[in-house]
Amino acid sequence: MKLLQTTLNPDTIVLKDSLPTYQTPRDKDLSVAQNLEVDLVLSFIDKHVPYFPPYYQTVRDSKKENRISDFLVHHFELCKNETGGYFPFRFSKNPTQSESGKETDIGVFVMTRNLKPLPIIEFEAKRFSESSNNKEYVCGLRGGIERFKRGHHSSHLRVCGMFGYVQNQTSYDWIEKVNTWIKELSENSLDPTIDWTDSKELLIKVGSFPYVEKLFSFHYRELSKDRISLWHYLIELSEIKN
Repeated sequence: MKLLQTTLNPDTIVLKDSLPTYQTPRDKDLSVAQNLEVDLVLSFIDKHVPYFPPYYQTVRDSKKENRISDFLVHHFELCKNETGGYFPFRFSKNPTQSESGKETDIGVFVMTRNLKPLPIIEFEAKRFSESSNNKEYVCGLRGGIERFKRGHHSSHLRVCGMFGYVQNQTSYDWIEKVNTWIKELSENSLDPTIDWTDSKELLIKVGSFPYVEKLFSFHYRELSKDRISLWHYLIELSEIKN
């Protein structure tokens, strides 16, 4: 796997093919309401997620999904402190919900006493590796996209995301496989409780950062008769070679 050098200079880093600033899809295109707080969180992630793989290589003691998510949350919290200023959001592992016992891997909360501690955006995390059930990024009992579609995750939200921890092959390989699995579900699924046939279910690339590919998908939720937008960050976590 071809990767960039381990040292990333914040003053000179170039985010190739990335959007100049964070932009949600236009309302007329995807009927997604603008949300300033979520935009700020996603912009923060865009800026700091490229620095996670080099950090992970220096501290990793496990290749397990939950441990990587711990490191990722810690990384984002460190970035808040190191960049200065005031960022009124908190990243947290496994945020709870009042009406669901199924927890996502990472949630982001607004730091205020005026609101209940309910995430404004949540992320599911999955590994892509030789030892994982990789199709669970999309579907199955623990399927990431499927849980968002069924409302098992984040039923109170309309914009969420996923982190894909790429531990073998490349992000492009896994993007192709994920879209193939979604296409197969759209053509062959006989489950009337979930609908994969919308053309916007497929992942579309919107940005490319060092070690990270950013994608977008838009999903219909049969139970609530609404839609959820998902931002995907596929993060290269194989050995970084100088």
